[in-house]
Amino acid sequence: MKFKAVIFDLDGVLVDTEGFQWQGWLPPLKRFGVELSKEQYFDYAGKTGSDIDAQLIERFKIPAGKGTLVAEKEKLLMKWFKEKPLKTRPFAEKAIREALASGLKIAVCTTGPREQSLLKLEKTGIKKYFETIVTIEMVAKGKPAPDIYLKTAESLGLRPFDCVAIEDSEYGVKSAKSAGMACAAIPDEWSARQSFEKADKICRNLKEAIGWIKSR
Repeated sequence: MKFKAVIFDLDGVLVDTEGFQWQGWLPPLKRFGVELSKEQYFDYAGKTGSDIDAQLIERFKIPAGKGTLVAEKEKLLMKWFKEKPLKTRPFAEKAIREALASGLKIAVCTTGPREQSLLKLEKTGIKKYFETIVTIEMVAKGKPAPDIYLKTAESLGLRPFDCVAIEDSEYGVKSAKSAGMACAAIPDEWSARQSFEKADKICRNLKEAIGWIKSR
């Protein structure tokens, strides 16, 4: 087998949270009379919160300080994730267990905040599988920059080309590929209209992605 590790994105790959991500922007935007439709959010799915914050302020000419919107949004998400049930994506735990059974190292690589990311993993019961969890606080730049995938490979003690990433957004794919990794993409309703031309393989779900990885 070519690969020595599988690196999983969190939101949209392991945990079904993209709907929450969109809804989290609505209350802070509403204070400025801005409505962000689900279809408009498709342009932002997979980007870092700070990037979305800056782009929304520019797009809608919002008179808010940098980081104001995302701070309110993340506070809301923490409240919701504590109170509401969270679900894993289809085949998530099966894919994790299959990767481990095949002798692969595994890691989570997310541009979400650490406290929030750990909460998602704990609530869905899959945190126990991961020793390596790399979050946005550990790097200078989030996806699509390569920093976070390079940091994850370093944390695993591996070279980037020994790792394969599983992503659900164009920005995540670009990040992994820029870091020198192979990448399987699993587009969903939130990212379907994004470009996945840089992905090595486009899959329907995690079961198919792990099958492809094992066949390499």
